[in-house]
Amino acid sequence: MTSNFLFVLQNLTEAITEVSHQKLITILSIALITILTLLTISLIKVKRLEKIIKDLKNV
Repeated sequence: MTSNFLFVLQNLTEAITEVSHQKLITILSIALITILTLLTISLIKVKRLEKIIKDLKNV
């Protein structure tokens, strides 16, 4: 194999790896945002339930 072919092959491999890393980062970012959103919704529900329980105890 010529050095030019190996150089092109190396650059192609690096480019593919970079794209794969970018896709992985994007997927993980979306997953993190989703988890944080679900956690926030759950915490809001807990606070509402705590308020309802407190109100029921006062009745």
